[in-house]
Amino acid sequence: MKNVVSVAFLWIATVMTAAPIDASGRWKLVYAGPKEEELKTIGSMVLDITAVKDDLTGTARIGSWPGEAPISDGKVDGDRITFTATGHLSSTTGIPTCQFVGTVEGDEMVLTMTVIRNSFTKPGAAYLFKGKKQSGRR
Repeated sequence: MKNVVSVAFLWIATVMTAAPIDASGRWKLVYAGPKEEELKTIGSMVLDITAVKDDLTGTARIGSWPGEAPISDGKVDGDRITFTATGHLSSTTGIPTCQFVGTVEGDEMVLTMTVIRNSFTKPGAAYLFKGKKQSGRR
């Protein structure tokens, strides 16, 4: 019985102290949602990310519009990443701010983008992107 308890304790300790994900690097993601909901200007995006402990910084290149956007409010929590990006290209709806929530597993990322300000789509609509790491640490 002692051996079972010891093995269980070691397993729990290993799981709880697992190394954090390595989100740093260049990521290329493509739209992975329903074809009829695909955005004309955002078929893909490139993220250049630096993750240090639980902070995430970098740049998001979000399609042709809203374009290049600095990452702000970036966090890493286990395999989960979150950040906000405000574009720099204006349109009739203004300059959009997008919120991103995703998971990283190895060299794969799944990310949901929601436009939270100056929406160019229906407010609160979420768009799914999937992709792979293109290069290592930034």
